[in-house]
Amino acid sequence: MKYQVETQPLPYSTIILHCLKYPSKGVFGLLIGNKKGDKVTITGCVPLSHESTPLAPPLELATSLVHGKFGASLVGVYFSNSTPSDTSLNVHATRLADRISNVTSSPAVLVQVMNERLVSDCEQDRLVAYEKDGESWKETKTIFQGSNFLRGLQAVIRKKLYRELADFENHLDNPEFDFYNTNLSNKLVQVAEFRS
Repeated sequence: MKYQVETQPLPYSTIILHCLKYPSKGVFGLLIGNKKGDKVTITGCVPLSHESTPLAPPLELATSLVHGKFGASLVGVYFSNSTPSDTSLNVHATRLADRISNVTSSPAVLVQVMNERLVSDCEQDRLVAYEKDGESWKETKTIFQGSNFLRGLQAVIRKKLYRELADFENHLDNPEFDFYNTNLSNKLVQVAEFRS
């Protein structure tokens, strides 16, 4: 099946902020959304890690917690590599996506952040989506929000809201950090006028 993947503004921005908070590290997170026919709509995300080679036990624990909270709405994984020129698929991200497919009994999508496009005035889509085709991952169609959405994202970046983002690793260091980023999401809606 050939999916079309659309990422709504709020999770899109959260993914970008996760990358901007850790510009020289790879990041990983989980995608929340829904599937209808051949379309996957990403409606939320949960930042997990900011290590290029994350440890399996914390990822397993985080995946179990998120699956317990969102169930079948857990639809995939996002990641970025640690260097802008690296556009390869991260083996840890693909393994995590395979794990999600097993847990949810539904094919997971994989979304990669193209680091070379992480400049504030970039007019291009920064995300590339993949789906599993047999034993390999193939690029699939993404539905891009366009320049109106990017203006809101640029406002969020100028406010440096990435400083307020917490991932699951941060939560393990300090349980007071909310890795679901509820307060940050509210601020993103206010600053960029995104709908939650």
